[in-house]
Amino acid sequence: MSAITTVETIKQCIINAAIGNDSDKYFDTGLSAIRILLETQCCYRCCLRFLNAHDLNLFTLSEQELNSLFSQLLEQKKDDANTTKKDFVCTACVGALQYAETFIDDIGKRLEEENYQTKNINLTCTLPIGLLSRDRLLQFYLSDMLKMDKLIDSPRDPKEPFKFIIAGQIKDKFGVELWNNGPLRMTVVTEHEPTAQEHMFLTQVENPVLKVRTKRRKGKVQIWGDSRATVVEALKALKDTEARSLTTIPPAPQTIKATLSSVQLVHDAAFVGGRYLKNSREYSQTPWTIKGKKLAENSVSECICETLKKHYRADDYKFVSSGREDANVRMLGTGRPFYCELINPRRVTFKKDELAAMQDEINSLPTKDDVQLRDLASIKQTDTKTIKEGEEFKRKTYRALVWVSSPVTDEIIDKVNKAGSQPFKIQQNTPARVFQRRAGIIREKEIHFCKVAKPANVREDTKEESEKHFAVVTMNTQAGTYIKEFIHGDLGRTQPNFASLAGVQAADLIELDVTDVDLEWPPQK
Repeated sequence: MSAITTVETIKQCIINAAIGNDSDKYFDTGLSAIRILLETQCCYRCCLRFLNAHDLNLFTLSEQELNSLFSQLLEQKKDDANTTKKDFVCTACVGALQYAETFIDDIGKRLEEENYQTKNINLTCTLPIGLLSRDRLLQFYLSDMLKMDKLIDSPRDPKEPFKFIIAGQIKDKFGVELWNNGPLRMTVVTEHEPTAQEHMFLTQVENPVLKVRTKRRKGKVQIWGDSRATVVEALKALKDTEARSLTTIPPAPQTIKATLSSVQLVHDAAFVGGRYLKNSREYSQTPWTIKGKKLAENSVSECICETLKKHYRADDYKFVSSGREDANVRMLGTGRPFYCELINPRRVTFKKDELAAMQDEINSLPTKDDVQLRDLASIKQTDTKTIKEGEEFKRKTYRALVWVSSPVTDEIIDKVNKAGSQPFKIQQNTPARVFQRRAGIIREKEIHFCKVAKPANVREDTKEESEKHFAVVTMNTQAGTYIKEFIHGDLGRTQPNFASLAGVQAADLIELDVTDVDLEWPPQK
């Protein structure tokens, strides 16, 4: 864009701004508005905002370039167009938009420190809250100075050109692209402490929209109720007479520039799925602590996810499985389906051989005899619903070592196997062991099959009376069935139960293994 073209573009902006009461004098009145803004120590970028300039490329021009262009329209020497000192602080944007480029190095430093694999960024910017009231007060001032019949239109939100400038700079310097739905969310926050409370005069108007309350926390007074949305609504309702009586119009010039408060970077979560086997009866599924005390030394989730977290360079993780087994229950067979959600990962793309190497690494840890991983694969977030649905509809197969109050005879075995050869329903009241954390309701569950055999290590002609009281029960059940309660009856809260099917006084669970979770997982690509 040539200098002549740019001057014409700005000239058209002035006309399109339609400032004033006479349409034939929009250009002259617009120039007067610019002079007033410059006299109140506003930067040229904010002059463009008050003209509601639509071409964001104009905002990328430096203060010196804009000074030269505006001077041609104002018919002044370019050095006199803005007579304030070279490093002045804009009254409207307190330097945030005026010196937007000065934040780039610190933003780039954060990008380099975090070293995200993704280069597609969704950029959000937050500017000092004081800009809201300053823009409104300058509206009043301009309208008054220009003797307008109505209030001048609201200026363009400074956040839009600020974001445009930042986006262009980081693209050129660091090779990132801006996408509205980019997976890496960058939030650039600027602040200006001297004007942070300027909007509080809005609480003193006759019918205040802004109503705040203060709370003291950790020795500091915190203000509640002054959200940006509320401040905007309060400014819309503000009358010029109230503003003049409660605050300074135009806003007082500042000598301190806005500063970069923070650059927050958060990447969309990455998801990895697989199946795990647990050969130990001493591992909880996830860390098990009560009142800060760890009840199980190790957990399946830690064995698997700590390694994944390292390779994905994530902040944290969430472990989700299709159901769960107690710490003293083994998970055998093809394993239990699970997925790991990696929070804020710096790296998200891995080839199949890299995932295979991760799986091998996990299966070579000191915990390899207790926890094994298989079928590790990258998955989409939409795939995770399969795990949740599986909790409701999947079938699971168990093998249990059971003690029976009476010797396990062929008659008992035949009786249970006959009853369990066909699917049957059971009614389970909320188990006594979980009653404190689960709703007290009766759940109907289906046992698809149930069969009994004597333990393989017990001889048919054993003379040991105690050995005759053990049986191995294999069953396939609906998801969510309380197996322990089905075996011992839970003081009659589960009906029918294994003891009632066997026709014995009591039965108890000694050991339990999950041998199969019937769920296709991870999804086939």
